[in-house]
Amino acid sequence: MFPKCPKCSTTLDPGDAESRERCPACGLIFSKYLQAQQGRPARASVPAPEPGAEPAPDRPALLGWLLCVPARVDSISFYGRCAAYLFFFVWGWRLYGLDIGDADIMGSFMHLIVLPIHEAGHLLFIPFGRFMTVLGGSLFQVLLPLVLMASFVFGFGGSRRDNFAASLMLWWAAVSIIDVAPYIWDAFDPKMMLLGGKTGAESDGH
Repeated sequence: MFPKCPKCSTTLDPGDAESRERCPACGLIFSKYLQAQQGRPARASVPAPEPGAEPAPDRPALLGWLLCVPARVDSISFYGRCAAYLFFFVWGWRLYGLDIGDADIMGSFMHLIVLPIHEAGHLLFIPFGRFMTVLGGSLFQVLLPLVLMASFVFGFGGSRRDNFAASLMLWWAAVSIIDVAPYIWDAFDPKMMLLGGKTGAESDGH
């Protein structure tokens, strides 16, 4: 058994049966790793540390999870993900440049996506009182993508770990914060028209 994962340097628990077969952080299967190592020429193998040499510094477990990448990615997936990153970067930059005071983001396609989530948040937080009901819309639309991001990073609920998908969920959370910004700005002088056909000043707030 490896004391540390040879790929992500995560310290392994010797008492954990699963850790004897695969790394819980990056998912490396040790039997396949050993087979691959044995199939390489001797000169390509990693040399053993010299006696008295200082051990490599431990990488924090969380960093190992965040930096974990698949052992192999086919070229179509790789370039497809690069194109997706470029698309979301340009889209996010355009949303970032919208005027908060004029609530320009309310006319964007992304707002149509997060609006039902925002309204669902108000309903979900009704049992927690009036303050949380009002806050729940903005809170839920930001928390939901963060929860999905965590599920992709750590594989909660048996989901497949995918840091690429997790990064897109982080983008979604950032855009949700941009979408919330006009509500925060409007709270100082409520003039923005809400779904009920009234402004915050005419109703009991956002």
